[in-house]
Amino acid sequence: MALSNGYTLMHEHMSIDLTPGDLGTDSFDLMCMDLKDAYRYGIRNIVDMTNQSMGRAPEYARRLTEETGINIVLSTGHYLEDFIDPSILDRTPEEIAEEAVRDLTEGIGGSGIKAGVIGEIAWSYPGPREKELRSWEGMCIAARRTGAVVSTHPSHGTLQIPQAEFLLSRGIAPEKIVIGHIEFYKGDESLKKLLDMGVYVGLDMIGKIAGMGDEYRADTVRKVKEWGRLDQLLLSMDICRKEDLRSAGGYGYSHMFESFLPMLEKRGVTKDDIELILGKNPERVFSFR
Repeated sequence: MALSNGYTLMHEHMSIDLTPGDLGTDSFDLMCMDLKDAYRYGIRNIVDMTNQSMGRAPEYARRLTEETGINIVLSTGHYLEDFIDPSILDRTPEEIAEEAVRDLTEGIGGSGIKAGVIGEIAWSYPGPREKELRSWEGMCIAARRTGAVVSTHPSHGTLQIPQAEFLLSRGIAPEKIVIGHIEFYKGDESLKKLLDMGVYVGLDMIGKIAGMGDEYRADTVRKVKEWGRLDQLLLSMDICRKEDLRSAGGYGYSHMFESFLPMLEKRGVTKDDIELILGKNPERVFSFR
């Protein structure tokens, strides 16, 4: 899948329907204001990780693209156990895969809008549950057939390595795997092990209190640079609530550029490094076959 030239945020939500206060399709005007702000800072692509278990809205995403000029990459897949329709257990992994393949190659439902990524597929803590595992087996089949990127949600930051091992063991190329939410890691050795597996890692909750905070995130980027592994790092913000939008009084996408990137510069992360992380790395993820 080709991205538009420019920066890419690899883990966001244009609309989502999990808890009260989540971004909904009633937030169009607010969302457009924030996306236009993001465009001003060079963002040209946003990967919308809202899948069919989370309130995916392809026509709404198309309206946002038409209004703002930002290319929105949609997702296929299933989220956590409690949000997956029980009927998934009535289908085989092969049947689940067929639905995802249609989303990726023909379009979602009758919209004609294709998904571009499998994500954010999730595991519960302390380990995957029945519906999650059924979905993951199906998504692995779909990923092998289509070459699609697979992006994950590891709950509580303890499941990144097992998720990577699961995907790799089922024939998914490491270059097509994005393990998310690495800001929950508290030790260097686990992160190094994950990077040694060859997968991409997402430091993707920038601006949020959840995880270890932005100072820790900035220190993590610095360490990844010292290890010579910036070519495996992806940045995003996982904005999913109305109150987070700048147009609604929150920090918004501009936080990345006005607050977080200056923190990185103080730690020796250069403009070329930022071009790599926000520009070249996402291009490589989506161009690999």
